[in-house]
Amino acid sequence: MESIENLLGYKGKNVVITGSASGMSKTATELLISLGANVYAIDRSDIDLPVYKAIQGDLANKDTIDEAISKLPEKIDALFVCHGMALVKGKEKLIQLVNFIGQRYLVETLLPRITDGGSVSFISSSGGYGWESKMSLIGEILACPTFEDQAKWVDEHIEIFSDGYSSDAYCFSKQCINAYIKSKVRSQEFIGRKIRINAVAPSYTTSGLTKDFNLAVSQDGSEESGEQLMYDLFLKSWDGRPGKPEEMGYPLVIVGSNLCSYLSGQVIYIDFGLTGESDYKTACNLSESEK
Repeated sequence: MESIENLLGYKGKNVVITGSASGMSKTATELLISLGANVYAIDRSDIDLPVYKAIQGDLANKDTIDEAISKLPEKIDALFVCHGMALVKGKEKLIQLVNFIGQRYLVETLLPRITDGGSVSFISSSGGYGWESKMSLIGEILACPTFEDQAKWVDEHIEIFSDGYSSDAYCFSKQCINAYIKSKVRSQEFIGRKIRINAVAPSYTTSGLTKDFNLAVSQDGSEESGEQLMYDLFLKSWDGRPGKPEEMGYPLVIVGSNLCSYLSGQVIYIDFGLTGESDYKTACNLSESEK
């Protein structure tokens, strides 16, 4: 039996990962280092890990994304797109730039450097669940070919984020990621070179974004009120706890590895069954309506 390190296949490979300064991405970066990968890490904040190369850059801006790309190797075996921002009121456009538009631009610009049989893996979110119901809007932004076109689309549709939490900017950005994965899995630029594209989709997880999420959903402006609401939404029904960063970062590393060499086009919800239960209830309701 081969060792787990050999099965994962990262030793000596060039790996690019964003968001490595904190949270889920930091735990994934630590694991990749321990597995012998040559890790090129990008973040706007300082990276305090012994990576092969640390690159500082604002990944919401096309010019600074290009600058970061210029410091990356010509051959990349695995790309992990993990940076992101939480739901912050008044930052609707920035959320799209950080969580989707910039990520898409990074992937599509780096795609020619990714080796045949390589992988692209995102951190999405359970907030992207149900993306199918927003496909009329998502399809429009997916059809915009350039960074500038997508940013202009957001400017022209900023009002869609004004009708409450169910259609907030954060959820929409993650729904776009999920739909993007589905749209690209059998596109020639991926399937023609057997490049896999997947995501993990965490539920409520303790991270550097927790405070922002709590404040954004708070009904009285306090962090405590938002924390209680998040508990009621995600944890109360099963007396649960928030996820830990490594419980999201470690599976991400596995998804992008040789161990999952036949896995593509998947958004894997890591939520202790939250979306699974929702799927079941939806199926039951559909069955009842058909009687």
